Amino acid sequence: MNKIKSKILNTLIDLYEKSKTFTGDNKVRQSFSIRVSKLFPKYDDDSAFDFYTELNQVCTMLEGKKLVTLQRERGGKIRTITLHLDCLDVCYAETGRTPKSDVNSKLKEIWQKYENISQYENIPGSPELNKPLHLYIQEQRERLRQNKSVQFFGGDLAEYEDLLLAVKEVLSNEEEIFIRELSVKLFNNSKHLEEIESPVRSLLYKYGEYDDKETVLEEHNIIKTPTYVMVKGCGLLVFAEQKIDLEKISGDIALSTQTLKSLCSVELNGASVITIENLTSFHKYKATNELVIYLGGFHNSVKRDFIKLVERRNPGTVFKHFGDIDAGGFYILEHLKSKTGINFLPQNMDVGTLDANKENWISLSENDRARLASLSEKNNFYADVIEYMLKNNCKLEQEIISCVTPFAYKA
Repeated sequence: MNKIKSKILNTLIDLYEKSKTFTGDNKVRQSFSIRVSKLFPKYDDDSAFDFYTELNQVCTMLEGKKLVTLQRERGGKIRTITLHLDCLDVCYAETGRTPKSDVNSKLKEIWQKYENISQYENIPGSPELNKPLHLYIQEQRERLRQNKSVQFFGGDLAEYEDLLLAVKEVLSNEEEIFIRELSVKLFNNSKHLEEIESPVRSLLYKYGEYDDKETVLEEHNIIKTPTYVMVKGCGLLVFAEQKIDLEKISGDIALSTQTLKSLCSVELNGASVITIENLTSFHKYKATNELVIYLGGFHNSVKRDFIKLVERRNPGTVFKHFGDIDAGGFYILEHLKSKTGINFLPQNMDVGTLDANKENWISLSENDRARLASLSEKNNFYADVIEYMLKNNCKLEQEIISCVTPFAYKA
């Protein structure tokens, strides 16, 4: 009986909470009714007499408590059940359900708290650093006003607060930290941040500016394994006690975060710098008087600090970037420029390279088109490439490009 009662009351409450009566926007008096045979198809089955009897008993009991009004057919069969709005409080109590108005009030309190934290606490880069969180909260306030569901809220207020706390901490994090270390710091639980990792990444990706949802945390120096900066080509790595000449190494080397802390300088002696987005391309790339740095798609502060050290020690050096010819590749380049303050030039990311590799084109998705259009609005530096890609429905993965051609753009 309890299951039948719960289903009836919850369905009626759902109708009410989705209505204009709930939001106060109704211009006419609304009623909230359900057709029994639609909610319980088994009710019309002549062979299910026991269920028919039980449902009638439940409905009669609810009617006796004045929670609903029943409309019956001549034979006593119940046609519809209508909610008594004057008894909503009792309906909520009967179901053990928290009124949506109370939940909404609590959500507003939580948002206000996080808006105040972002505005008034001494958070590095605030409020600009916390822009994704501000944008998210603003949109959810509007969704609540329109009586729409709140994104990334599954009904558990405590879990939702944990999500927003994690988002705030990710945005404000500057030093490299393991995800389980941060989890202990925030929740006194080494695994909880990983349990809510997916919605944290999704929220930041939707409201921030990131190339890939899977590397959002890493861009904020929150890692699962140590960061290594992989380099090869030309350059003299200068440490306190020794120097490493990259030209004397046949392959590449990887510098850990701890190793980079003892790096004093990088001497290029006229060589240029090129960052490469993908690992396969990094290994295949033949350096010509260049320091080659593997970017790994995303670039966190460890890699950016290394790049900025190279720039400081070698003023006037030409910096280039070689990545995918797609919206993500151009975003990574723009992000690299904005975060380092260095005017990176695109290499092999031009119309000529696209045209020379027609047999390897990949068609654009709708998301690709939207991101390219957005990028074009923000920066017309790539206007010719983007126009060509949209017109010809194409993009190109970096690994496809087998030859190195001069970069197409001038500073």
